[in-house]
Amino acid sequence: MVANYTRQLEEGVLSFLLVFMTLLVFIEVVLRFGFNTGIHWAQEVTLHASAWFVLFGASYGVKVGAHIGVDAVIRLLTPKVKRIVSIVAVLLCLAYCALILMGAWVYLAKVYKIGLFMEDTPTPAVFLWLIPEDLQWDLFKIDPEEPLLPMWFAHGPLLIGFILLGYRFLEVFKKLATGEWHSMHMADEAKEALEEAGIDAEIISDEEDENRMKEGAK
Repeated sequence: MVANYTRQLEEGVLSFLLVFMTLLVFIEVVLRFGFNTGIHWAQEVTLHASAWFVLFGASYGVKVGAHIGVDAVIRLLTPKVKRIVSIVAVLLCLAYCALILMGAWVYLAKVYKIGLFMEDTPTPAVFLWLIPEDLQWDLFKIDPEEPLLPMWFAHGPLLIGFILLGYRFLEVFKKLATGEWHSMHMADEAKEALEEAGIDAEIISDEEDENRMKEGAK
């Protein structure tokens, strides 16, 4: 139940960001070319919303196996060797996530300490209404006189996104280590094309694995 709720939450956030970006760009184009005006913060918000979409979508892509992998060499290996190579690849991915997380933490800490703001994007009025004025600067780094959105908030998904990505890679590592998976699950365009043609790609893949195991035994 929790997993289903989490999946729906992830898909809801991604759907919202995609719809929000699309509508914002559409409105901005209509205003600019139809009425010779525009929303001065639209470009900045769209840029950051697209970054949020990519950061959150990366972890979701690992979860559902939507990332495209170059596995021409991996397919030639036996299932045992394939699993070992996949484990090494996941460990490298985890190391990369750890490096980015350390850098993101240092960056966001400095941005928060200095108190940098976005250039055009205002802080949503609901935040200003909910946060007491004496805490706006001390806790959230919001300037009451010029309440632009704090940069640490706008860039915060850099940290959150890679935490989620690292968690997804840990899930993949667990499945590989326990033998539940023999390789990382990636998007397979060739497999999808075979399935569209009515050919069971799983049977072909299983037969190839059995042949490689026999050859390895010899």
